[in-house]
Amino acid sequence: MTPGRGSLESGLVGLRRVLGDVRDPRLAVLDALPESVKPSAALLATVLGQDIGVGALAKLLRELSHRLGDRLLSLGSQDWSELERACKMGFLAEWPHKDALAGWVLSVSDFLRTHGQIPSWQTGFVGPTELVESMARELPWMGSRSPSKVKGWRLARWVVRGELGNVGWSETAREALVLPVAAVERPLRSLGWLPGGWSDLSVGKKQEWFEARAGVSFEHDPASVWVPLETVLARGRFGPACQEHLGGCKGCPVRSDCPCPGRS
Repeated sequence: MTPGRGSLESGLVGLRRVLGDVRDPRLAVLDALPESVKPSAALLATVLGQDIGVGALAKLLRELSHRLGDRLLSLGSQDWSELERACKMGFLAEWPHKDALAGWVLSVSDFLRTHGQIPSWQTGFVGPTELVESMARELPWMGSRSPSKVKGWRLARWVVRGELGNVGWSETAREALVLPVAAVERPLRSLGWLPGGWSDLSVGKKQEWFEARAGVSFEHDPASVWVPLETVLARGRFGPACQEHLGGCKGCPVRSDCPCPGRS
């Protein structure tokens, strides 16, 4: 079914149907790491993923893993000198946070020491909301002053929905996930699905508006449409990522709403 313009609810259903199996491209930064550390390394990647491209972040994680080995996620303050040396990398010369890198890595190790490895988080936290709030309080750039906490909710989605593999959360925890509208505002605008006066709404009102509509179809798995939405008109290897995944625009359920449909 092809929804008419502005048909957000049916459009989301269609996008999940055709793009629901698309992998979050951000997870590619973990591909070169050992399987045993990928879940916990996802937390490190989330913290370090500030003002840095996916390719550079992947290289940064590979270098840290190579230089620090199995100790990367278990370093303590006594290892500070070694950590500082390991974090000096020439390709980071223009990265505005290079001087904070060692402290950020240490903060992730501290968080894991306090709360355990990711498979234990289901019992260590009451639910995804407590996890996100704890990360915001205890980790840099995880949303302590942000009402949306996009990075925290993305990591919670990876963990709870099993996008990192089976790390212990039950499927019922999916119902407590939040899809921050700030994370998908671009595709919503591109598809003409935002109401008039959007820019005048508070962050809270925007979130309420989105959840009231998306929740009708996705109350048991509200974050399931996050990656499908982010895939719409995102940059792919040779053009829009959505066209690459669908083999063109012909079978796209929101083609009538798209500002630049393909001709195939």
